[in-house]
Amino acid sequence: MLRRVLKNFGMVLRGRGIAAVFSVGATGLMANALSPTDFGLVILLHTYIMVIRGAFDFRTFEAIVRFGIPLNDSGDQAGLCSLLRSTLFIDLASTLLATILAIAAVPLAGHFLHWDSEMMAWASVYSLVILSTANGTPNGILRIYDRFDALSLQFAVAPVLRFTMVAAAWALDAPKLVFIIAWGSAFAAGHVYMFARGLIELRAHMNTGLWSGFSWSEVRERGGEFWKFIGVVYWQTNIDLLPKHVSVLLAGSLLGPASAGLFRLAREFSTVLTQPAMMLREVLFPDLTRSFHAEDGNIRSVPFKTAWVAGAVGLVFVILSVFFGGDLLGIIGEEYVAASTLLSLLLLAASFDLASASLRAAAYAMGKAASILRIHIVGIITYISMFFLLTPLTGLTGPGLAAILASLLALVLTARLLQRTNRL
Repeated sequence: MLRRVLKNFGMVLRGRGIAAVFSVGATGLMANALSPTDFGLVILLHTYIMVIRGAFDFRTFEAIVRFGIPLNDSGDQAGLCSLLRSTLFIDLASTLLATILAIAAVPLAGHFLHWDSEMMAWASVYSLVILSTANGTPNGILRIYDRFDALSLQFAVAPVLRFTMVAAAWALDAPKLVFIIAWGSAFAAGHVYMFARGLIELRAHMNTGLWSGFSWSEVRERGGEFWKFIGVVYWQTNIDLLPKHVSVLLAGSLLGPASAGLFRLAREFSTVLTQPAMMLREVLFPDLTRSFHAEDGNIRSVPFKTAWVAGAVGLVFVILSVFFGGDLLGIIGEEYVAASTLLSLLLLAASFDLASASLRAAAYAMGKAASILRIHIVGIITYISMFFLLTPLTGLTGPGLAAILASLLALVLTARLLQRTNRL
């Protein structure tokens, strides 16, 4: 199992690595081309869309891995198709609701995020990109069939396209609207590719059509364990959303658009660790699920070994950021060097997240998703409390300190949960 995990992680890491380079490049070029305030406004606009979509993101691919792998491994194509139809219905319905809410909530968002009437008009149109994001089911299909090579390519589609368009806009000294179009169109293109690629993979493995034998009742009558898992993962997703995106909006509201831009820039560089944390969790989840059902013992040893290695790697990046973070941000512009301390703090928090990634995947595979949710509720309460307490006092250092406390708490509690479970 460990060899397969390393192989899949290597493929995903390659895609995410390419994506991270181009994403940081696009962010840096846009920050260089625009004033800190205009840069912050574009970032706030895209983050607003990510928050609304995240509020309706049920991460159905997690349910497909959890319930679809046993069906696929046993050859139950009819049961797998029924599962996929249910998750696709959830994807489409939630995407439509998210789009409607995003458009309707623009005036309220504009009030808190310091948008003028022109910016709010752009936000209403920009909200339509949410319609492209109904791809949780295709995402899960690729994971069931172990097509992490296809996922690796998908991860790079949007960042490469975004960098290309932003670079052209930067070279032409284009106005802010062009950067908004580049950001939104690249985001939509990446999701459309995922949707198409997943359905192509399904046709290659299925003897019958996905909608053959469809009945509305199968969505309503799906087992309670399925809906419980969907509900737990949904709330977990929203908790994950707070430090990832909502924090940018909070920084913009408390400190203004320019500070929100600095915060996002530091967070963009910290993805050198946050992205691998998410990848590690998602790559391990399918194999740990198989390991748990097979009772082969890997689920008791692999997660903790992986956590120690991942955490040590993260600390190396923290040390490098302390010495070179200011110089790196200074390449973009002297006005962005002020985010260097925040960058180091976010990287330290990301190191704890990277260490806990394998532990969280193991807990999911062992049916402990509800316990993980409770742990992260405690963590996010800590994060929000410290964010509002420290940010007015320390400026941009506050969000970094809040992130460290929340991530460390989640790591410790998750490790204790697995230790207790392994002893049962």
